[in-house]
Amino acid sequence: MRVGCSIIFINGYCYQSYNWKIIRPLGALNNVLSFLDSYEVDEISITRPIRADYENKSYESDIEIIKKSCSNSPISFGGGIRNLHQLKYLKGLPIERFHFSNAFIHLNKNLIQKSINMFGSQAIVASLPLKIIKKVPYVFDGISGNFVYLSKEIFNFVSQYADEIILIDTDNEGLNDVFNFDLLELANFPTNKIIISGGLGPKVIKKAKSINIASCLIENKVLHKENFIKREL
Repeated sequence: MRVGCSIIFINGYCYQSYNWKIIRPLGALNNVLSFLDSYEVDEISITRPIRADYENKSYESDIEIIKKSCSNSPISFGGGIRNLHQLKYLKGLPIERFHFSNAFIHLNKNLIQKSINMFGSQAIVASLPLKIIKKVPYVFDGISGNFVYLSKEIFNFVSQYADEIILIDTDNEGLNDVFNFDLLELANFPTNKIIISGGLGPKVIKKAKSINIASCLIENKVLHKENFIKREL
């Protein structure tokens, strides 16, 4: 099982977030990546938290910063990739994989298929920010700004086109050792394709390893040495 970290990124800076809300900046992207390299994490997920069309104005400038980034760890990137015009900016980035949220939620086959043609099927990851409402899984729709039902159509689309799936526990994001494993049962994707994030800690990572989870992405608290979880866990 891989152990990596998740970074919230916008306008050139990384942020510490809790419960799906940005709280405070942590620093410039390259400084954060350099710090993480010292821990030799297995992977780094960089996400632009775009929750409405009007918030996507920094897309091109953010991409320019990503182009100049440098890390020894494999990087995945996503957030605000919603059309073919935006997709073209991703060529040549120092990125191994790209994660999509709204494209999967809105069954945008054209965008996903074009991404597969450009980067290969192994490079496509679905990112699903989840919460449970009355024992039913809901996923955050960044375009509407609301949680919507994780329908059978979305499930089938993700299962068909995503190489791996990031399941984010939005209720426990930024907290310690409280990831809700009921999300896995309700979402019902194969565990060996799942990456979990949100409320991770030593006990959560041990359990994830025992059930064959593909990867664990620790939130920004991984930047603080006292909270770093060694890979032997």
